[in-house]
Amino acid sequence: MFICKAVDGTCKKLTSLDSLGNGGGGVTPPGPTPGGGPVTIKFPVGINGRNEALDVLNIQVALIQVGPANGGQTPDFAIDGICGPKTKAAIQKFQLQHFGWKGCDGLIEPGKQTLAKLNELLGHGGGGGIPILGTGPGGAAKQALLPATPAAPPTELQKGIALALKWILAAQTNVISAIPYVNSKDTPGPFQVFGREFRMRQLNNHFLIDKTPAKMANTRFVLKTFDRMRQVFERPGGLWGEAAFEKDPLNDNTVFAYTWWGGFFKGGQHRVEKQHKIRLDSIFLSPPFNPLIEERKAFTIIHELAHFVGHPEFIDDHAYNFQGQMKKINNLPPHLKLLNAESYSNFAYEVANGKPAPIF
Repeated sequence: MFICKAVDGTCKKLTSLDSLGNGGGGVTPPGPTPGGGPVTIKFPVGINGRNEALDVLNIQVALIQVGPANGGQTPDFAIDGICGPKTKAAIQKFQLQHFGWKGCDGLIEPGKQTLAKLNELLGHGGGGGIPILGTGPGGAAKQALLPATPAAPPTELQKGIALALKWILAAQTNVISAIPYVNSKDTPGPFQVFGREFRMRQLNNHFLIDKTPAKMANTRFVLKTFDRMRQVFERPGGLWGEAAFEKDPLNDNTVFAYTWWGGFFKGGQHRVEKQHKIRLDSIFLSPPFNPLIEERKAFTIIHELAHFVGHPEFIDDHAYNFQGQMKKINNLPPHLKLLNAESYSNFAYEVANGKPAPIF
């Protein structure tokens, strides 16, 4: 089923695009800067490590950034802050390539050789480093140094897509930082920034995690949803987002964007609509999307991505911000907040900007 963000702000569910109108228009997209400083961890990560969520997150990101040619991972490697079997195996794979069996203990410690090698490859230990994921045009972690060519300035569309990704990464980091506190008790004290209420504030504002019976499972559902969004931007075979966000071949003027519900799991599949081959694993941006302000572009993209990646429970439209000046969305029960696309846009906006989202 297609789910289309109409110009009136609502989403239509269509089994076919035949009922959409037509018009003219045009469209095109880079990525984030992965962070300026070296990779740091507070405690050991890996086999027999302490495996604090933020430390694990930093290592998972670094393994993606160095890329498989340097013993790292492909962009679809999960960033979830959990040091499970796949992350431990990824650490061992990296160590084996660089240090042989003697240095392959599956543990990354602060100040030791594995962390130093990651930073060296990323250009934080002298020697310049390799081109890393998301730097400049071409986010597919190219491992060969290419001749320097002047980069074209980003288009307005590219800015909107890059901003959406920035918000998604901020949302993902926020959820990971809250995970250690989900099942703990509130700890009032003078340093609120370290307390549970502060860490859980946005999750409770938008998903009412503390009012659900399965607090940890639902928190991980939110994290998984944002992690899948991040993976959409990192598809191999093109620039950041280029393989996932496409110009609407129908040039429809009645919608901002549309995608196939759960299209994240429809790789390579397509349908023929109005004599055009429509990929089910893409998000299509229609002409009315182009003149939107940058923030509204990013907000719309995250909304559509929520529909695109939701699985096995589909993320639907149970309420929008403009309905009763936020009253309807604020009054949703917890289980519907978790399955409401606008909730994900609102959460990402607030985490990234430090204030509630406008009523777009």
